[in-house]
Amino acid sequence: MTNLSSRRKFMQEALNAARQTSARVSPNPRVGAVLVKGDKIIARGWHNGPGTAHAEVMAIHAAGPAVAGSTLYVTLEPCNHFGRTPPCTKAIIEAGISKVHVALSDPNPQVSGRGTARLRQAGIDVIYDDEAQDDAAELNRPYLTWMTKHRPWVMLKTAQSLDGKVASSFGESQYISGPKALSYVHDLRGDSDAILVGVATIIADNPQL
Repeated sequence: MTNLSSRRKFMQEALNAARQTSARVSPNPRVGAVLVKGDKIIARGWHNGPGTAHAEVMAIHAAGPAVAGSTLYVTLEPCNHFGRTPPCTKAIIEAGISKVHVALSDPNPQVSGRGTARLRQAGIDVIYDDEAQDDAAELNRPYLTWMTKHRPWVMLKTAQSLDGKVASSFGESQYISGPKALSYVHDLRGDSDAILVGVATIIADNPQL
């Protein structure tokens, strides 16, 4: 039997797989999965965006025949409905996976609880790893906010000097953030579905959004 420390390690690997993606998978969630057999990872998968294979299916295909009897670690509850791709539950059942560890339930009404119920109905042991729940949720704040609150996830970025200034008295743009912060902000912008900025900033700075 896989011990607790190993289960944590494998779920962390699934979370790391999910981080291979970006928020550009929107409106879908970021999901990672690993398949384990004999206490060793035999395959990894992650979702690359709408219309592409889900993380579980990518891992199953990567594992090949070795998938039978393996354990799946996945960061979000497997789907049980037909969308642009077939349900992951069907692929998991047909692959002969014996156990599934899940970090977070999917609040999508088309999925919530249904994926888990279908797997258990097929005789697959489904275990929720509560310790990984927060990390899995952090990867999908925009998705979870939209599904649970029906509004966008909004981020505010600001930078100012110690005396509360954002520009010189002549209105000239002065970099307050360092290079690492600027690079990180551009990554955040690139992962966002929309960017809102004041017209005065556009006129004065012509920023690279």
